[in-house]
Formats: sequence, structure tokens, C-alpha cells
Amino acid sequence: MNEEIPQDFFNKNLDNIIDGKGKMMDRLGFFPTSLWKPDIKITKILKKQIDDKSQVRKSLNAHRSDRRNGVNGAKPSVFNPQLAQMILAGYCKPNSKIFDAFGGGGTRGYIATKMGHDYTGVEIREEEIIRIKKMFDIWGFEFKIELGDSRKYTPQRDYYDFAFTCPPYYDLEQYSNINGDLSNYKTYDEFLIELEKVIINNNIGLKKDSLSVWVVGNFRDRKGNLKHLNGDLIRLAEKNGFKLWDEIIWQGASNVALTRCGKFEVNRKSVRMHEYVIILKKVYETIPNDALHESKDDNNVKGVSDGS
Repeated sequence: MNEEIPQDFFNKNLDNIIDGKGKMMDRLGFFPTSLWKPDIKITKILKKQIDDKSQVRKSLNAHRSDRRNGVNGAKPSVFNPQLAQMILAGYCKPNSKIFDAFGGGGTRGYIATKMGHDYTGVEIREEEIIRIKKMFDIWGFEFKIELGDSRKYTPQRDYYDFAFTCPPYYDLEQYSNINGDLSNYKTYDEFLIELEKVIINNNIGLKKDSLSVWVVGNFRDRKGNLKHLNGDLIRLAEKNGFKLWDEIIWQGASNVALTRCGKFEVNRKSVRMHEYVIILKKVYETIPNDALHESKDDNNVKGVSDGS
């Protein structure tokens, strides 16, 4: 490992108490405030090791420069690996069975496995699964990454100790035309209906009192209206067996986004520099609604394909 990353980086965990000793800051590695920021140097090193450069991902609506310009060069976003490490250090107990409903990219699987967890990810795009599995030989380890649709992928009940994921922010980045890809739906309301099915499956797979962490960002739709995905996610989760346990603001955007500040003088709309880390706690079992799981995606997605 690069010496610039602390040797105990992947061993950080709030519950790592040896012989009843260990200061919280030594175990955690950061101050547990409601505002988190990345260490740019550590993030760059981790991204180089993981090597997720959206090689087989592209945003089909990247031409919408008014929404993506200045954000990752208008390419599909890459999950910040240090954020994954901080989430697991602070909220996930050691040696946990972890579920990730949107496992593309491989970053969360990489970090979770390096930290000693048993990770299972689900991803709807086969080319992304193939790319991740090719990386296993380079990384020197592997984890479970399964091809599937997280709306319909029902985990074994009460099996997982923890879940964390990052869903599509509706159609801010349209990843594919595959039937079931949540970035494909015609309207935001239809997107939320399908997202609720994923939340229900998270509840089914988690043990009672376990935590489910979602990284989401509010965004503007094609008409410039601000969509409160943060609040909508919480509302759907509280409807389906979870309660809001904690909330973190992740200020992870690079200063490149500042190039868009000039538009504020015209539209009075601020440049968004943060996302939300929503920590939910499972408080009761939810029962899948068969009607809810009968998807209408054949009518509601844009240019659908069955992925074959």
C-alpha cells in the first residue's frame, strides 16, 4: 500500500476496542460531526488503486451540459472511496455482512472487503459486472457482485448486518436503456415508485435494528426545478420499516464546479457542492406488496431494452 495512506486506514472502526482501550478518534479517524470532507490526497491514491474510471459506463444524456458541465467532466460519477471508508468506520460493526443494491463501479465492494467485511453487490448492467470481476486479479481479492435488478432482487430475510449504496439521482445521469435501470423512467414520480421497491428489499434483507446508508443528492430536473431526493428517500423509507437515524452532509465536489458560479447572477440558483449521507435504522419488518412489485416499466421507461 502507498505509504501516504495511514497503515491502519482499513482497520478504522468505532467498535475496534482492544483490552477496553482506544480513544474514539484513534478508532474512527475523523471527527463525527454532521459535515464530512474528503482528504484529496488519500482520495486520489484510493481512486488510482481501485481504477474505476467509468470505463464501461457512459451517461446517455451527457449532452445536457446545463446539468453535468463541470461535474466529473460530464462523465458518469464515481463514488468517493474515502466516503465509503468513513461510512463503514463510523456506522458498520466489524466483520459485517453488507448488502449494496447498486453495486456498479466496485468502489464500495473494494473498500468493504479491504476493511474485512463480507460484501454482496447487485448491478443491472452485465458489462459492469464483467469489468469489476476482471479487476479481482489486479486487486488480489474478490467479493460477491451479482447481475440483477434490485427492484426484484429479494435478499434472504434478516441476513445482512448492514447496507450501503448510492442510487441513480433519477435521470441526472442516464446509464443505459435496460429495462429496470432507474435512470430511465419518464417522470420523477415513476422513479420514486420503483425506488421504493429497492427500499423494501433492503428492509427484507437486513436484520432488525441494522443500519442502511444511502448517499443521495438533491438535483434540478430538465426544467430547472429542484428535486428533494433526500427528503423523498426518507419519506419512502419511513413508510417501509425504517426510521431516520442520522444525516451527514458530504462536501465532496471539486472546485471545478465553481466554474458554474457565473450563472447565479442570471438565475439565482446556487452551485450544488454537497450530497447527503442518509443513515436509516430498520425498526420493523415490511411485507412486500405483490401489487407494488408488479412493475409497469414496459410503459414507463425511455427506450427500454431487456438488456440481452
